[in-house]
Amino acid sequence: MRKKVMAALAATMIAGAVAAPAMVAAEGNHRAAEASIAVDLDPASASGMRIEGLTGDKQGRLYTIDMDSRRLFRFTPGTGQLETLTILPRPATGMAFDGQGNLYMASGGGNGVGGVILRVPADALANGPFESGRVATFAQDVDGANGLAFDRKGNLYVSGGATGNIYVITPQGQRTVWASGIAAERPEQPITVNGLAFGRDGRLYIANTSSGEINRVRIKKDGTFGDVERFAKDPLLYGADGIAFGPDGDLYAAANERNAIVIISRSGKVKELAANDNQGPLEFPASLHFVGDTLYISNFDVARGANSPNEPGIGASIAKIELEKKHRGHHDKG
Repeated sequence: MRKKVMAALAATMIAGAVAAPAMVAAEGNHRAAEASIAVDLDPASASGMRIEGLTGDKQGRLYTIDMDSRRLFRFTPGTGQLETLTILPRPATGMAFDGQGNLYMASGGGNGVGGVILRVPADALANGPFESGRVATFAQDVDGANGLAFDRKGNLYVSGGATGNIYVITPQGQRTVWASGIAAERPEQPITVNGLAFGRDGRLYIANTSSGEINRVRIKKDGTFGDVERFAKDPLLYGADGIAFGPDGDLYAAANERNAIVIISRSGKVKELAANDNQGPLEFPASLHFVGDTLYISNFDVARGANSPNEPGIGASIAKIELEKKHRGHHDKG
């Protein structure tokens, strides 16, 4: 089925989801986890829009960015409302809110352009669309900036993609750099530090897209980094991109090259939750965000791996998976 046909269906059901079940793994105690499209961001076009980042505010509203037009979108799942809030001064990918409701966005640069972190103050997001001038540069010199995660002290951790760096930015905007030393395994995929998430154990978890693994590191009281520890490595994790801890305490990863969502238990066991071919509804999934028991997924829709060619399916969109109780608590406690 062509994208435009499916998109027309999506447009008539903006307040609901377009059902498109994903193929799932049947091993272990997993039951079928059905992925569906929560919102098609470009129903009139078969391709051309690229979204990567995804985050949500305390009201459960979701935010993402079209990297080409630089439009900042806000989607309200409960009503189906999709808003264009502003035009960013430059493209951005990773996104995160701080404890005060300010929105931060990673713009990694490249081709002679340095990486920066953009910031939108909470009051600008209080209502509808706002002027682009409300978007400010919060930090500079963060080349390759992509994944974002805040620690409990309000420090912002920024992954540097293929640089292997993790940047740490204080609430005052002061930057330090940690060279992780995490290496690429596949020359064709040089990104070694991608999605970031802090676990309940206080450690920083890092997705290595190249080698299909999750690393973790403990942050010491003085802010320095401990030794890198491999948490999980598995072919199911090839293309590991965005990561997020679920309400069950397990770590969820978007394996973009495989069009898959993968679960890593607290002891590092890897199992597949959902996967499909290039027909969707998972189409080069990039970033993850939980709202309660619902996992939301940004579809980057790059023509690579299982998503190549990328003409079939929906395209740039936000997918979702409702986690049923039978999906939770099946993992070992680790």
